[in-house]
Amino acid sequence: MLFRFLFKPRQPQLVIGTDVSLKYLGPSDAQDFCAHIHELHYEDFRDRFNGLVSDAWLDKYIARSLNEAIVIGAYIGDHLVAVAELHTGGQIAEHEGESAFSVSSDWRRKGLGTILLKALLRAASENNISTIIVETGSQNHAMKALARKFGAKMQFAADQSVGRINVADGLRLAARFVAHRTFPVVPVTPTDMAAYAAPAN
Repeated sequence: MLFRFLFKPRQPQLVIGTDVSLKYLGPSDAQDFCAHIHELHYEDFRDRFNGLVSDAWLDKYIARSLNEAIVIGAYIGDHLVAVAELHTGGQIAEHEGESAFSVSSDWRRKGLGTILLKALLRAASENNISTIIVETGSQNHAMKALARKFGAKMQFAADQSVGRINVADGLRLAARFVAHRTFPVVPVTPTDMAAYAAPAN
């Protein structure tokens, strides 16, 4: 099976505050990612994965994401407090990417979701992805509101809500939220890029 590996955006212009930095996560960040997921409160964990999952399943999911997807983390100091993912391939149509988000329960409703979704929009634009898919449980009102903020029209199927964000339109909307500020970004090195693009074993 062939995978189309995404490339990290060169320099996303993002902001939330002077204490927050963004980092593109790779396989060496699996421990941080796992610790972040385990810090989610019960309801937030359930919303993220549309139910409960085992530790073994979660470890495999994290490894696959860090090897095959764009994963962007938001840090407070050295503490990972939020993660955004952009996945392609498999049954996802060409020029589309499927997103996933998690924000530490104590850091919700502080603007992190908005910042990370803008990061995914920039990543999508640089990877020839024209549509970002947002899929979440029907009870996850915060995620649905975030998707609508960037132009998604949410549709309901069974217990799921699915929205599609046009990347060009989403970036235009995003510019209204953070155009007046500058976000500190960890630069991507050639070593990062090589590790990121290497296929998983």
